Amino acid sequence: MKIGVCGTGRMGAAMAERLLEQGQTVEVWNRTSGRTQALADQGASVATKPAELMANCDLVICMLFDAAAQAEVYQGEDGLLSRQSDTLIVDMSTMTPDAARALGADVAAAGIAFVECPVGGTVAPAKNGKLLGMAGGEAAAFATAKPVLELLCRRVEHVGDVGTAAAMKLAVNLPLATYWEALGEALSLAIAG
Repeated sequence: MKIGVCGTGRMGAAMAERLLEQGQTVEVWNRTSGRTQALADQGASVATKPAELMANCDLVICMLFDAAAQAEVYQGEDGLLSRQSDTLIVDMSTMTPDAARALGADVAAAGIAFVECPVGGTVAPAKNGKLLGMAGGEAAAFATAKPVLELLCRRVEHVGDVGTAAAMKLAVNLPLATYWEALGEALSLAIAG
């Protein structure tokens, strides 16, 4: 299986590096092409546009910064949805449940299979295959994506339809955010006292 990685910022690059270390055939693309050089040096091939990933790969992982990047990468002139493809898209970006559902609907309208799989973890866990994956999408698409996701995640769970994984990630992050806020307040009290 050839795996595309669309978006090679810190997390996307760490995921691509992990896949290469696991012996996978990887092709990468990034809006800023210089961000692909280190991965090319490690053996990844480099696409010049997202549509090339869809033409060349069996599965494309997207790790994009925000909604503007997603719009450009998916709907742009040479975007992921610019041509019919049998390639499975797995979007691992963090987004709201509504954004995930809208994106999933756009991908489905283009006749392309889609799984959302936001992750818990940072660059170091990504490089070591220790992320926590929460996947949403059709069961058959998840089953296709799961062997690749298991290379990146210590645990990956199919939690329901597209949108449910984004909601689950927010539910997991809320107690963490509350904890860090409370810890900051406690430290402020201790230092002032």
